[in-house]
Amino acid sequence: MTRRLLAAGIHLSLSACVAAAAAGVVFLIWYPPPFGAIAGGLGLFLILVSVDVVLGPTLTAVVASPGKPFRELRRDLAVIVAIQLAAFAYGISSIAIARPVYVSFEIDRFRVVTAADIETQALADAPAALRSLPWLGPKEIAAVKPTDPAEQERSIELGLAGFDLSMDPRNWRDYATQRDAAWKKARPIDALMAKYPQQAAAARNIAAHAGQELNTLRFLPLMARRAIWSAVIAPPDARIVGYLPVDGFI
Repeated sequence: MTRRLLAAGIHLSLSACVAAAAAGVVFLIWYPPPFGAIAGGLGLFLILVSVDVVLGPTLTAVVASPGKPFRELRRDLAVIVAIQLAAFAYGISSIAIARPVYVSFEIDRFRVVTAADIETQALADAPAALRSLPWLGPKEIAAVKPTDPAEQERSIELGLAGFDLSMDPRNWRDYATQRDAAWKKARPIDALMAKYPQQAAAARNIAAHAGQELNTLRFLPLMARRAIWSAVIAPPDARIVGYLPVDGFI
């Protein structure tokens, strides 16, 4: 039993170190706060850790029987580690594919666009500055309705198929070109506080970090696959200064 516990403990410690390093990449770079919650990164990572990090040490405890020769134990551990690394690599790649790449203003809301939402070959149709997907957290962009009749018809067809305006790179624009439109569509944050008074302290913190008075801020709904939040924007450039975990469609 001592041998099993020692082997499993060592394996668990090494697995925890790898998981901690991966967590730094996932939650500080790919899913910076609060996108771990908004875009589902936290849930995906917890599944990865619970399956991969726990399973490896458990299997090590099973194979590390006291009477097993060291050569056989080494072989068994090598197989377990290889399987664990393959599963971990698959899990990390899945998290990377699901990472948020853009927060896109479209018409009257913001939408979280993930790497999985975009077909790689379609990036060639995006504006030159947006033809590669970010790896260092989501960037702000805008998506505009097409003006060409043929493109409008195609956009409607895509929408009926579940592809939103922001998922077509041909519609992407620099956010600076649509800031005035975003500001006009946004509502005063007082309206959000009236609906969700429990968020008042969080809203004041956002205002303080942005160097703004609370009553100068506005908000728009923020849509993601797994959640609807509110994006808080500030004058004079309608930049996003924070997010609140409440439905902005009020």
